[in-house]
Amino acid sequence: MRRMLPFERIALPVASMGLLLLSSMGPVLAHEPSCAGTLLQVSVVEQGSTVVARFRFSLVVSGEGPTEQAALTQLNQRLARLRQSLQPFIQGRLTVPSPSTYPRSGSNGAKTSFMANTGVSGEVNRQMYTQFIQAVGGQPGVRMQGMESIANAQAEAALRQRLTAAALRQGKAEADSTAAAIGATRVRIFRINRSDSIRGPRRVQLSGTMSSGFDPSEAPEPTATARMELHYCLT
Repeated sequence: MRRMLPFERIALPVASMGLLLLSSMGPVLAHEPSCAGTLLQVSVVEQGSTVVARFRFSLVVSGEGPTEQAALTQLNQRLARLRQSLQPFIQGRLTVPSPSTYPRSGSNGAKTSFMANTGVSGEVNRQMYTQFIQAVGGQPGVRMQGMESIANAQAEAALRQRLTAAALRQGKAEADSTAAAIGATRVRIFRINRSDSIRGPRRVQLSGTMSSGFDPSEAPEPTATARMELHYCLT
């Protein structure tokens, strides 16, 4: 007869206990809260803005040549020079998609040339914006496509908290006022619906380019909007 080892003798009871525990667990039901008085619905919208911490820039770099390969070669040379000049100013890394090429017909019987284009995007600190423009402005085949203002992450989180608190205060004030009008003595928060309530400071696309003299101090501030639907029970 085969002898049972100690760990084999305890394996069956432990497994059986696990089955009993699992079988005793029933579905967890969420009970809808009840209100024995007057149910009041208040819609609140709060908006605010925060300071610009940095900019996300978008550049277009192009190259030209009598052949497709020549255009790509010039584009790569300009990209290498641009990367080197931007290195002291950018935060994080540059994003450069694959280049595209296309022929460009010459005028008055001139030979067809080829163009190669790509984009370069990245982020620059607000304090380094002037140096960034000086580094980019004089480079051939490089033009500014757009700028976006971005908020500091901590300032963004603080703004969200302030808007949430302000929305709750406004809703409570309106509920208290309504309760006083109908003779209720108690105001209890019943439900909070936040339908697309908090959106982080929105990145605003700037239309200014290097040629128009964009001033970073005039950049639109990132904004946030808090939308809440508050339900109160007045008794």
